[in-house]
Amino acid sequence: MKQVDWALGHQRQNGWFPKCCLTDPERPLTHTLGYALRGIVEAHLATQRSQYLDAACRTANGLLQAFAPDGRLAGRLTEQWQPAADWVCLTGTSQIAECLLVLSGLTNRDDYKRVAKSANAFVRRTMATTGPPEICGAVKGSFPIDGWYGRWQYLNWACKFMIDANRAELRLSQ
Repeated sequence: MKQVDWALGHQRQNGWFPKCCLTDPERPLTHTLGYALRGIVEAHLATQRSQYLDAACRTANGLLQAFAPDGRLAGRLTEQWQPAADWVCLTGTSQIAECLLVLSGLTNRDDYKRVAKSANAFVRRTMATTGPPEICGAVKGSFPIDGWYGRWQYLNWACKFMIDANRAELRLSQ
């Protein structure tokens, strides 16, 4: 909880976390923003303290404005939650979608659920369903595949986060 409290000491009013990336602190990856959001959500789940839920919702609300209607989320964002890349970090999109689904269940906010479902659908549309068996069902690092994050790669953790987000969507709909 001390680490979460430390991080929240840096959270801005709009939910932004400065220096939330090892490679480009001014334009963090959605992957690292997703990790930050997940940590705060987990802090709330572990403690049931409203300060953590409020902080998670501030970040989630900022992220909501960064999503395109089709579920696309730029791979890097600015502190005003604006796109800072022309590619999508599919890992980050899935991580954030799962967090939005958890928050939707906690807050009954339909906008979290709607955006998360759209994000999940976007990631699913990028998956290869035909071709060599090594890539069928795999998740690229970036979309398009030549984007900066995991360039030209299919990442096992991207697939893991995509599965987690889709399972969260199924749980919420049951």
